[in-house]
Amino acid sequence: MIRVIYFTDKAERLASSITEYTDLLDGRCGGVEDALSESFEKKIDLLFIGAAGIAVRLIAPYIKDKTTDPAVLCMDQEGRYVIPLLSGHIGGANDLARSIAAQTGATAVITTATDLEKVFAVDIFAKNNGLGILNPSAIKTVSSMVLKGESVPVKTKDPTLILQEETRRFLRPVRDDERPVINVVDKEWILSMLQLTGIDPYMPLPDRDTREDLLLDCGVSSRCLYLYERDLCLGVGCRKGTPVDDIFAFLRDCLFHKRLPMACLGSVSSIDIKKDEPGIIGLCGALKVPYYTYTAAELMALKGSFHSSEFVKEKTGADNVCERAAALTAGVTAERLVGRMKTDRVTLSIYRRGSI
Repeated sequence: MIRVIYFTDKAERLASSITEYTDLLDGRCGGVEDALSESFEKKIDLLFIGAAGIAVRLIAPYIKDKTTDPAVLCMDQEGRYVIPLLSGHIGGANDLARSIAAQTGATAVITTATDLEKVFAVDIFAKNNGLGILNPSAIKTVSSMVLKGESVPVKTKDPTLILQEETRRFLRPVRDDERPVINVVDKEWILSMLQLTGIDPYMPLPDRDTREDLLLDCGVSSRCLYLYERDLCLGVGCRKGTPVDDIFAFLRDCLFHKRLPMACLGSVSSIDIKKDEPGIIGLCGALKVPYYTYTAAELMALKGSFHSSEFVKEKTGADNVCERAAALTAGVTAERLVGRMKTDRVTLSIYRRGSI
């Protein structure tokens, strides 16, 4: 899904020919700043049809972090070129440029070095394996080694990560006598390290610069890229109109009780009748994670042992929303970490992602 902003009549006609959009916005009629603020908050991809300079000036106040910013692209009104400007890898701007180019006949102008050299990109690796990036500044160390043809030493408890066909040419296990350049850490490490730095592990991570400075102060190497498990799938049910603050506060209490870092949450899911629920959407924005919804039939078709409520079934068509939604997102070999927990207005459940 993409939001298209245009500035001329010719650009409007081109925008109308692109099928993957959420809405079209005439940049001559105002409202651009509000649309950009929403896009960066909710991670809605953006395509500007017009001069690249206009796009750069407009998005500049909203840019924060390559790991959380939405994909931003620019296209000329003649439809000749489509250029990723922001979040080429993690945000998917490079792939989106190729998709738009295929639809319109334009040329996708890809400028990231790892794409041009057709080599390993660690941010894509992290995204594909459900890993978060703790200190993005160290990405350049990994990319520099790969572009020089050097293999990257990796420390991980899961050797399958570096034995994948697309990665084993670039990655290798760390030897006993060397320091890793990539360290894939677990939830306990994240919990301990955040507490050591003074960061509350049961809140969203602070901005990139703040957390990297705190990590450096605690002796964490700036030349090692720390990737962390982001495999917790949160299922949510709530009464209509429940404020985001109520959901967030209850979630924080649940995570504290189970010693699960908030940074490790990778998704939020619920039933489709809650797809526009402001409180849940606001929670996803705060966590910067995708929001998945399922029909009552999809939830009820899931096999397994779940808490059952006739009241919930009468209201929604499914006897349990939070557990079933979390389990469905997490996959068939998922592990339940938090069963149904509830207040008067909110139910939550957390599953650890398994195989699909």
